[in-house]
Amino acid sequence: MARRRIGEVLLERGAISQAQLEAALFRQKQTKQKLGVVLVQQGLISEDQLAHTLAEALALPLVDLSSGTDWAAVHLFRPRFCEQHDCFPYSLDRATKRLLLAMADPLNHTALSEAEFTTGLTVQPCVASVSGVRSAILRAYHKVTGQPPSAPRPPAPGAPAVPIVVGEALREVKRPPPDAAPTPVGPGPKSLGDELDELLGGASAEEPDEKLEKKFWALIRVLSRKGVITREEFHRELEDSE
Repeated sequence: MARRRIGEVLLERGAISQAQLEAALFRQKQTKQKLGVVLVQQGLISEDQLAHTLAEALALPLVDLSSGTDWAAVHLFRPRFCEQHDCFPYSLDRATKRLLLAMADPLNHTALSEAEFTTGLTVQPCVASVSGVRSAILRAYHKVTGQPPSAPRPPAPGAPAVPIVVGEALREVKRPPPDAAPTPVGPGPKSLGDELDELLGGASAEEPDEKLEKKFWALIRVLSRKGVITREEFHRELEDSE
């Protein structure tokens, strides 16, 4: 599948105009949300229109996640992975070792690389709406029925706290008062991002998180091919860190 951006695909299909795309990209930089989510929130396209356009333009199947659940596929993934990437395991063909992964963003190559490495299967993306994916995640992993929660709005300036739902827990992110002096922090140990930047080169300032994830999974695949790490060891480390 050719690497193309969602905005370019929607523009080519006539779903949005150039001016609407530029306005949405500007908003995306402010909110750090996915472009498709921004376009839907602004009322420029509907979720179904976004899903149908992507499926047609990329020649990928469009799936309805409300029709049933393939539990053999669901058990291959942790809910955290599906929530992070807005994807859901749709079906598993054990004979061909082929997994259909329903995705709100089928061009998320980081998610596809991670899914293939952790399962050892050939992963084929298919398209589903954002609300369809999130409803399926809630239903399958959290035993919750009904509509998924809407995407949070950006907090108003000076708001004292922002409730953030993570799985089933609710925690509050406190903001320091405006006149609070910053706490001096001395040099500490290097983070994983710093180590990867030194090893593989610095990430772009425009998409640091996406670049970092791509570097991480590229490094994992190299280590796996060289026999330094196995999938079983990787899974054990993930379980120990949770």
